[in-house]
Amino acid sequence: MNTTLISACAATVLSVSSMSALAGEGEGVLLDLAEAVRADASYRETLAPTSDELKVSVQQQFRYNFNQRGSESTTLANPNDDVTVGFISRRTKIGFEGKVTDDISGKVKISFSEKTGTGSLYDAYLKWKLSDTVVFRAGQFKPAVLREENLSSKYMLATDRSSANETFNQDFTQGVELIVTEDEWRLILGFNDGFSTKNTYFTSASESDYGVTARGELKFGEASWKQYKQFTSWRKANGGLMLGASAHHQSMGNTNPATIPTTDSTTFTVDASLLGDGWNLYGAGIWRSMNTGLMTLTDSGFVLQGGVFVSDNDEFFARWDLIAPSDSSPVVVGVSGSDDFNTFTVGWNHYIIPNSHAAKFTLEVQHFPDPTTESIVVLKNNLLADSTSDQFAITAQIQLLF
Repeated sequence: MNTTLISACAATVLSVSSMSALAGEGEGVLLDLAEAVRADASYRETLAPTSDELKVSVQQQFRYNFNQRGSESTTLANPNDDVTVGFISRRTKIGFEGKVTDDISGKVKISFSEKTGTGSLYDAYLKWKLSDTVVFRAGQFKPAVLREENLSSKYMLATDRSSANETFNQDFTQGVELIVTEDEWRLILGFNDGFSTKNTYFTSASESDYGVTARGELKFGEASWKQYKQFTSWRKANGGLMLGASAHHQSMGNTNPATIPTTDSTTFTVDASLLGDGWNLYGAGIWRSMNTGLMTLTDSGFVLQGGVFVSDNDEFFARWDLIAPSDSSPVVVGVSGSDDFNTFTVGWNHYIIPNSHAAKFTLEVQHFPDPTTESIVVLKNNLLADSTSDQFAITAQIQLLF
C-alpha cells in the first residue's frame, strides 16, 4: 500500500467525519491519521485501518473441494458419486470489537453458513480488566479446553482443524470466565452451560445443568503470549515452548428440562506448542469419559503437526491425528462405532503478504485410510461418509482478512 494511497484514504475519512477539522489544527490531525494508517498497513494483520473505539473485521475463506471415495462404498447413492467437487465459501465472518472504558470492552462476531448463507451469532461477550493480570469474561464464547479449537480458524496451518478436534471439541458455550495471566503462566477458570450450547435459551434441553472448566498454561523461552495465538512461527520470530492442560466436567438431567438417564461427561486434554525461527511443532492428547446411566464410554484422540518456512512467503506443513473410540461404543452405521480413525494431511501455505495471515493461499491433500461408518468421527469439512477405506481429499483455499 503506497504512501499516496494511504494519505488519500486518510484525507477522505477525515473530511467525511469532520469538515471543520481541516481548518486550524486539521493539518496535525491529518498527519496523525495518515501515520496510524501507515502503521496498520505495516503490520498487515488487516487491510483496513482500525481505532481504539471500534474495530470492524471481516474474515473470508473461499475454496475448491475435491473428494474421492471408493466406488463400492455403500454410502454412495450410485457409483458415479465417488468423486465430489465444487466451490464453497467456507467461512464468512464479521466481527465487532470496542471499548466502553479503558478496562471494559466487548466483542460480537457473526458467521454466515457455508451451506445456507444464514447468519448465526458466534462470539458475544464482555471483558472486564480487573487488574493488570486478571480479566473477567461473560457471555458466549469458546471455553478453554482444546487449544486447537480455541485458536481462530484464520490462524490454522491447515484449512480446517483436525478430525480429532472436530470430534471432541467444546465449540461455543454461554457462561463466565476468570483469566489470570502472568509473565510465564496463565490460569483460566470457567462456569458455563457445557459443550455446544451456542445460542440456546436457559430452558433448552441441549444445555447442561452446569459445566466447569479449568485450564493452565506454562510458557518457556522468549516467545510472547501473542505468538501462541497462532500455530505458525515466522522467520526470525522468538522461540519458545508452551505446555497446557485442561479439564472440563458437565452434567445434565437433574434440572428442568430433565433427561433420563442423567448424563455426565468429563474431558481432559494436554498439549505442547514449540515455536522456532521459521518452524513450529504442536502435539495434543484428548481423553473423554461419558456416563449415560446405561454405559460408560471412554474415548481418546491425538494430534501431531508441524510446519516449516522454505522462504519468507512459503510454509509447508504436515499433520496426523487419531480418534480411538471406546471398545464398547455402539455401532450405528454412519454415526458411530468402535474403530480407530486416522487422518493424514500435508499442505502448503503461501503468504501473499509476508508475516501476515491477511492474504493467504493454502493447498492441502488429506488421506483418510479408515471407514467413517464404524467410527465416532464427526463428518465435517472435506470428510464425507464412506464405508470403504482410502478416501482422499484436496482443498485449495484463499483467505482474506480486512
